[in-house]
Amino acid sequence: MYDYASLKRTESTVLQRAPVDNMRINGTPIEDIIQGYRQLTVKGRSLLNREISTTRVPGRRGVWVDSVNDSEREIEVKYQLTTVTSQVMRTSFRELNRILREVGPSGYLEVTFDDEPDFTYYAIFKEADEVEEDRLSIISSFVLLVPDGYKKRVPERSNGVVYLTYAKKVIPEKIVAMTSTTATEIEIINGQTKLSFKGSYAANKEIVIKFGDEEVTATYDGRNILSELQRFSPLEQFYVKDGDRLTGKNVTIREDSGGMKVYDLFIR
Repeated sequence: MYDYASLKRTESTVLQRAPVDNMRINGTPIEDIIQGYRQLTVKGRSLLNREISTTRVPGRRGVWVDSVNDSEREIEVKYQLTTVTSQVMRTSFRELNRILREVGPSGYLEVTFDDEPDFTYYAIFKEADEVEEDRLSIISSFVLLVPDGYKKRVPERSNGVVYLTYAKKVIPEKIVAMTSTTATEIEIINGQTKLSFKGSYAANKEIVIKFGDEEVTATYDGRNILSELQRFSPLEQFYVKDGDRLTGKNVTIREDSGGMKVYDLFIR
């Protein structure tokens, strides 16, 4: 998808515009780093497939649906690379290899598109076409894998109130609370759902719960308190919805100390 430029003859040099859906990796367009790189098309940003597990039951029409999950997403980028010498071509490919492997603070390639700058895909470089290096201008493509399939809006920070536009429910990225008194029990509460910890807690100490892709951590004043988490506290399934308000027992969720960070997810 491209902008249109005037075809009138001018005395000045005509610069080729980037496509309106130009991709940025970790905040930087590839063509800003590699001279002669030009994005042509992008595929894989539309509908997201689903994986459906079924069981066929004898004597019954159709199948029994066991589970339904959103699939991973693959984004294919087709590009053109034009150089002046074979040596420059080799240098450009070395740079492209580096860019596609240089992850951001999240541990992933942080991919955005200029037509939707508020959303980020957290991706991994998967594969690329084999290129016949018999000329100084080639057209090829590479594929980025988005493991969870979603694009994520810039996280909202609040003191406990959840605002979502697109997702029905999400798990927060992080919850930060401060103990309000000396206590032997603290709770993060969302309606009927509670994260309850029992131990010894002094006042004005920080509680940090991080909901990572690989693991969930909970600390009190820097100390791991996962062993103090009580039964029936759904730490790994602590979903919040738009309009929910998180409160606490013997703790307060304070925006000025980090508050709660929530990603608004969108699958298209």
